[in-house]
Amino acid sequence: MTRLRGKLVAYWEQGWEGRIAFAFQPEDAKLPYFLQSGDHLAIFAEDGDVLWSGEIRWVRRRFWERHQLDAGIWATHKQQGIAYGQWLAWFWHQPPLVASLEAKE
Repeated sequence: MTRLRGKLVAYWEQGWEGRIAFAFQPEDAKLPYFLQSGDHLAIFAEDGDVLWSGEIRWVRRRFWERHQLDAGIWATHKQQGIAYGQWLAWFWHQPPLVASLEAKE
């Protein structure tokens, strides 16, 4: 597997009514990559420390799970074992957090 370096993206389009998709923007690509179960992702803090690293395992967000961000965004799923609000915050962070990705083959 090739390890790519890039940034986290909370991808959205007009008409999605605030829904976002969790994506990764490689440094050398124009289009984002939409994360899939089985991908391996590492998320880095601004100081370079690892915030989270592991295999993506999507689970459905429960109806009562909310976030505290000052943004009208939401997602249908989240990373297993990580609080919904925390996962969203990492992808909504400005400037975007640096990450590395090994996409499943």
